[in-house]
Amino acid sequence: IKNDGSLWAMGYNDFGQLGDGSTTSKNTPVQVASGVVGASAGYYHSLLVKSDGTLWAMGWNFYGQLGNGTTPSRNSLIHTASGVASVSAGDRHSLLVKRDGTLWAMGSNNFGQLGNGTWMDQSTPVQVASEVVGAIAGEEHSLFVKSDGTLWAMGNNGFGRLGDGTTTTRILP
Repeated sequence: IKNDGSLWAMGYNDFGQLGDGSTTSKNTPVQVASGVVGASAGYYHSLLVKSDGTLWAMGWNFYGQLGNGTTPSRNSLIHTASGVASVSAGDRHSLLVKRDGTLWAMGSNNFGQLGNGTWMDQSTPVQVASEVVGAIAGEEHSLFVKSDGTLWAMGNNGFGRLGDGTTTTRILP
């Protein structure tokens, strides 16, 4: 993201994750959008937030990680949510924090990384928590911080990555 709010992308693009309308990889930056205040690159998909709080997504969507209610991949920007403050694109899932402090998740849920108490993938955002100030989507797990400073985690807890003193996978934060 440049100082003028333009978003530029480069690299591998077989699933359209650069959002330039193609699936051709780029070895120099190409402009994708303007008015951007935040962006996150995941595993073959990308998310961006514009200054008006709209969420836009592109790339691989096999698990619904773009959050538009479908699963086909997209090589150009698609609008998926409004009122968004920040995003995090994980391995095969995505998290978004809305301006009202609610946390929403979508995509692969094979380890409970969406934190909604199920193992089912979600192709539209599902609300997970409130009073959230930040979130990070990992490979098969997710972390978020609430306004009271507490850290919450869900998903694959292999190697203790959730930090709860166990290696037990968690489907709820």
